Amino acid sequence: MDQPLRILAVVNLPWDPRLGAARVWIELTDEWRQAGHRVEKFCLTDAFPEPASSPAVAAVRLLRFPFRAAQFVRENAERFDVIDALTGVLPFSRRSLGFRGLLVARSVGLYHLYEKFERFAAKRWAPLKGKLPGRLFYWFFNRRARATSQASIRHCDLLNLPNSDELVCVRDEIKSAKPAIVQPYGLQPARRQALFEAAAPAEARWQKKRIVFIGMWSVRKGAKDFGQIIRQVRDRVPGACFLFLGTMIANENVWKDLDLNRADFVEIVPQFDPDQLPELLSDCAAGAFPSYVEGFGMAVVEQLAAGLPTIAYAAPGPRDILRNTLAELLVPTGDVARFSEALCEILTNDLAHYQELSDRSAEAAQLFSWPDIARATAAEYRKHLHDVRA
Repeated sequence: MDQPLRILAVVNLPWDPRLGAARVWIELTDEWRQAGHRVEKFCLTDAFPEPASSPAVAAVRLLRFPFRAAQFVRENAERFDVIDALTGVLPFSRRSLGFRGLLVARSVGLYHLYEKFERFAAKRWAPLKGKLPGRLFYWFFNRRARATSQASIRHCDLLNLPNSDELVCVRDEIKSAKPAIVQPYGLQPARRQALFEAAAPAEARWQKKRIVFIGMWSVRKGAKDFGQIIRQVRDRVPGACFLFLGTMIANENVWKDLDLNRADFVEIVPQFDPDQLPELLSDCAAGAFPSYVEGFGMAVVEQLAAGLPTIAYAAPGPRDILRNTLAELLVPTGDVARFSEALCEILTNDLAHYQELSDRSAEAAQLFSWPDIARATAAEYRKHLHDVRA
């Protein structure tokens, strides 16, 4: 029988499930441990145990993290068969690390695609302004991030990508022939069940007409579109209301982007504990996810698991989640009018149609299961580890 793998997860974030990227490793490594694999992690707070004294210090730590991670690997290389590292945080060759196992670069959002969005956003909306030192640091930070991302792809043995658009980008735009696998993210069965069981009856949700968005508030995730979406939906469905969960910024900034006076039909919850999500979603009727680019988009899967039909832009990430089971929920990226119309169709169609769409949403979420994904990923790692050591 195959021996358990010895896996090191490397990510330049705190090991906190409220952070989407860190949550990928936290839940995946839990599944690997339950399957008998030996898993360790090296994260931002392992490299820098003391809290950062300022945003500038925090940014500098991100620049220094790859060197701390490399030092840890060199000191412990013989203890691991596989290193599963966030793209860009370990941009060194196996030889320079003294590592004889499989070096995986895992994307949770390919830098190349995110940078394309930043260029698009600067043209469509006014670019962010700031003082000259800040703009220079931002330029340097992004240039460094691009270089480390490219180096990770160049030096790794295997790319682990979360959606098929990233594979196309790697092949056609980055021009890399590096071995790659596409593995989605998933829900733990208990969490999926909790989301499903907490949901109110379909009729109650449909009548309440509450639309929910889950995610950090940013231009990339549709912050500049939501004001129009709210106005257009409420023009057709005056009773519609909106819930924004996990924005992670001051409410004043959300209201400013929405270009709305404070109103009782919009509720903002800047932070919440992950265990609170089933209850927070329980009386919602539909999800809205107008993100322009994602690594995957776990918020979409969570909303589907709660029986919420979720309208999303046909962008990297959500496109892979919805196109094979709920393609009618995808709308062209950036088409605010069609996005709003699709939400209105959910809220104004008859109850039988809503019930059917809700049932299909919950069924679609079952396709994204961490135990299955962890098992498939480990099998791929075994295969490629054998090739590396052959």
